[in-house]
Amino acid sequence: MSKTAQERYFSLLSLAQSGDFAAANEALRKALLTTPKEPNLLHLAAQVAENLQEPDRAIVLYRRAAVAHPHWFEATMNLARVLAAQNKNDEALTVLKDLAPHHPDRHEIPEAQANLAQRLNALPQAIAFWERALLLRPDNAEGRGQYYFCYRQVCDWSQTPSLDPSLSPNITAILADDPALQRAAAERYCAQHFNRLMPLPPPPPYAHEKLRIGYLSSDFHAHATSWLIAELFSLHDRQRFEVYAYSYGIEDHSPIRERLRREADHFIVLNAMTPAQCAAQIRADEIDSLIDLKGHTTGGRLDILAHRPAPRQWHWLGFPATTGAPFIDAFIADDVTIPNGSERAFTEKVLRLPHTYQINDRQKKANQPLSKSAYGLPDKGLVFASFNQTYKITPEVFDVWCALLQSVPDSVLWLLESNIFAPIALRAEAAKRGIDPTRLHFAPSTAAQEDHLARYGVVALTLDTFPVGGHTTTSDALWSGVPVVTRAGQSFVSRVAASLLTAAELPQLITNTLEDYKALALHLATDHTAREALHAHLTQKRLTLPLFDTPRFVKDFETLLLTQ
Repeated sequence: MSKTAQERYFSLLSLAQSGDFAAANEALRKALLTTPKEPNLLHLAAQVAENLQEPDRAIVLYRRAAVAHPHWFEATMNLARVLAAQNKNDEALTVLKDLAPHHPDRHEIPEAQANLAQRLNALPQAIAFWERALLLRPDNAEGRGQYYFCYRQVCDWSQTPSLDPSLSPNITAILADDPALQRAAAERYCAQHFNRLMPLPPPPPYAHEKLRIGYLSSDFHAHATSWLIAELFSLHDRQRFEVYAYSYGIEDHSPIRERLRREADHFIVLNAMTPAQCAAQIRADEIDSLIDLKGHTTGGRLDILAHRPAPRQWHWLGFPATTGAPFIDAFIADDVTIPNGSERAFTEKVLRLPHTYQINDRQKKANQPLSKSAYGLPDKGLVFASFNQTYKITPEVFDVWCALLQSVPDSVLWLLESNIFAPIALRAEAAKRGIDPTRLHFAPSTAAQEDHLARYGVVALTLDTFPVGGHTTTSDALWSGVPVVTRAGQSFVSRVAASLLTAAELPQLITNTLEDYKALALHLATDHTAREALHAHLTQKRLTLPLFDTPRFVKDFETLLLTQ
C-alpha cells in the first residue's frame, strides 16, 4: 500500500471510529470507485455496513475483501460470523473449511467450525472440531464444556467429564447435581464476561399509575418458553400493570409469536441493537421491573441486564440454576425447586411462589391421537415415554429404563429423536443390556405442539430424566393425563418435575433414589388400576389443580411483583 493509500485508509478508519457510520459509508463508497479491489477498504466498508445494520451488503464486501486478499484470516472469519448470524451456517462452514489449511495454528477456526456444526446438529463433526480446537487451546473451558455436551447429545457416554467451576454455567447445570459447583461456575463466568460493562446511572424514582413490567427473551417464537407463558400477557391485571415484551430472537411468524405480540401492551424488537442500546431502550421506557427469561441458556443476553436498565431485575423460568450475576436481584422459584435452607446456592434473593414457579397455558390444544401403529409402535404392550432432549439421558437412568423393559413383557420405550445419531447409540446401549433394540422407538422432534400433545394419548407412563429433569415435557404429560415418575436431587434442575407433581397434587410420584424411582415405575407399569386412578385425577381436576390454574398463578405472580 502506498503512502497516499495508507493516509487515505487511516483517514477513513478514523471517520468510522468516530461513530459517524453514514459519513464513513459514503466516503468509502467513493474511495472504492477508484480502487475497487483494495482489501483494507473493502474490509472497513464491510464493518461499517455491519454497524449500519446491513448484513447482506457486509457479506458481499467481506467476500470481495477475501478475494482481493486470499486466505485473509480477519476478513474470512468476519465473513463466516456474519453468515452465521444470518443463519447461513452451511455457507459459513464452507468458508472456514477453505481457510483452515492456511492457518493451522489458529484455534479460532475449529472453535467456530464446532459451534456451526452444533447449530446444524452435525454432532460427530462438531466433536471432531472441538478435539482439534482443544489441542490448540487446551485451557478453553467453555469449549471443553461444549465438547462434553456434544457427547451427551449423541448419547455417547464414553467420556467422563472433568467437572470444575471453569466450565460455563449452562454446562454445570447439565452435567452435575451440584448446586455449589453451579454457583461457583456462574459467578466466575459473570465476573469474566460482565464486570467491565458499565451500568447506567440509577434512574429517578418512577411514579407510574401502573407498574411497568418488562419481559426480556429470545424465545418469543415457537419455543417451549412461549408455550408456557402464552396466557400471562393476557391475564395481567391492566388496572395495575403495563406489559412490555422485549424480543431479541428470531421472527418465525408463528401463531404463538403473533399471540404474544397481540397480547402484550408493547412488543419491542431489539435484534438490531447493541447491548448498550437495548439497555437504553429499556431505560427510556422506564421499566419498573425487568424479568429475564433466559439466564445462561443458549441465546441469553445477560449483557443487557449488566447495564442495569431497570431498578429491579429478576430472573424467572429460563435457567434452572443461579445466574451468579450481581445485577440480578431476585430469582423466582418455589418451596420444592429451592427448599428452605438451599438459598446459599443462589446469589440472588430467592422469591417463592406458593405452588410452583412454572406457569402453564390452559388454551393449548391436542389433536386427536393416532393409533399406536400410526406412530410406528406395536399395537400391543405398554408404552413408556420420555420426550426429553437426549442430552438429558444418562447411563444410570438408562439402566433403569432397560430394567423396566426387561420386567414388563411387550413394553416399549418411546423417546424423542433430538438428532439422528442418538437413536443409533441408544439402541446399541439397549442391546448391551440384553434388550431387543427394536423395543426403542423415536418420535420426530419437529411435530407441531398439537401433534406432540396428541402422542400422549397412547402413553401409559412418562419416565423423567436425572439430573436434568423435564420442564415443559413434564407439564405436557400431566396436562395430557399421563403420570410422571421423577427422581428429585439437590439442584433446581433436578427438582422441576417434583415441583410440577406437587402442584398437580401428586407428590407420591416423587422419589429420592434411582432404586425407589425404578420400584415406583414398575409398580405403576404393572398396576393398571393405579394408573387409571392417576389419569382420572389429572383429567377430572385438570383446570382446578394449582399447576394448571393459570389465573391463580398470575395473581400470585402479581402479588410478588407488587410486594417485593
